[in-house]
Formats: sequence, C-alpha cells, structure tokens
Amino acid sequence: MEEIKRIGPPTPIDGRGSEYDLSVPLNATPSQLWRRAFQAPDHWKEPFHPSRITIKHRALHFTSEDCRVQLWMALIDKWIASANERGRAGDGLHGRTTETEGVNDPRRGLQEGTMATRDL
Repeated sequence: MEEIKRIGPPTPIDGRGSEYDLSVPLNATPSQLWRRAFQAPDHWKEPFHPSRITIKHRALHFTSEDCRVQLWMALIDKWIASANERGRAGDGLHGRTTETEGVNDPRRGLQEGTMATRDL
C-alpha cells in the first residue's frame, strides 16, 4: 500500500472572520483502514483532534483560526506519519479486513452467491 503524504500547504477554501475552512492535499486517496488509523491517534491535544478533520478523496478538510493553522499542520503531519507507521507495523490497518468490512459490498454478495451455486 502506498504511504499517504501531504503534498502541499493548507489552502483556504472559505473564511469567516479569523476562522478559515482549509484543504490539505494528499498524494493518494487514503483507504478506509488508513482513515481509521488517522482518526484514532495515540497523541492529541484538546481541542485538536483528527475527528475534526474530514477526509475527502485526496485531501484533508478542517476549520481553524488563522493563529492555529501552524499547530494543526504539525499535528496533521504527526497523525499521517502515525497512520502510515501503523500500516507498516502490520496491525491490520493495511491490506487486511475485519469481519464486518465488505458486508454491504454488492460484489461480496455476488461472490458468495457464486460460491453457493458451486457447492450445489
């Protein structure tokens, strides 16, 4: 699995007074497992938590006051590195699925149906 990297600075999308909606570009679209690792870091400071960040395609979106953007970016870089490290460590974040993953995947039903037909 390709490591996720930040490939640019945060770009303002919208602003309200001293608060901005920002977008941070990534080199690839993170997998669902990587997203879970990113959203559950070992270290964070109140009110800076990745649950306040939305991951959309190849970008992270969050809202911050201008004076706190630098701190957000330092934390985001740490959380990205941590999610990548957890994937390399093989703790189930990359390449493996849990029992509940894919339950609603229509391809899974098709595969299971095909398997059941073969067993008849």
